[in-house]
Amino acid sequence: WRAACEDELTMLRKRRVFELVDRPSDRKVIKNRWVFDVKTDGRKKARLVAKGFSQIEGVDFDQVFSPVVRFESVRLILALAALEGWYITALDVRSAYLYGKLDEEIYMEQPEGFVEPGSRGKVYRLLRALYGLK
Repeated sequence: WRAACEDELTMLRKRRVFELVDRPSDRKVIKNRWVFDVKTDGRKKARLVAKGFSQIEGVDFDQVFSPVVRFESVRLILALAALEGWYITALDVRSAYLYGKLDEEIYMEQPEGFVEPGSRGKVYRLLRALYGLK
């Protein structure tokens, strides 16, 4: 499972989801946890999830979004493809939820067991959305 966690953190760094900063004294720092899953082909998947239930409305967030596609949108695309004779291929999106940039300043602790060397006491400032955020 450690390799799956490291893969997740590598992907988050590559997508510039967070930056390592000093812990702010005037802001609340939210916690996180790992969610584990074994895929149908046997691959182990780990996902870092923010504990967004500790966020305060009006302070940490203004609006709530759900990062999922609407079924009606999929039906519309399929109907258009059928009418226009388009060729459709499948696509597996692993991290589409990460593309939403954040306007708020949200800080999150480093995941337990994965604290970067020489940065104990520092936290992540989230630049992009992460599962669990409001």
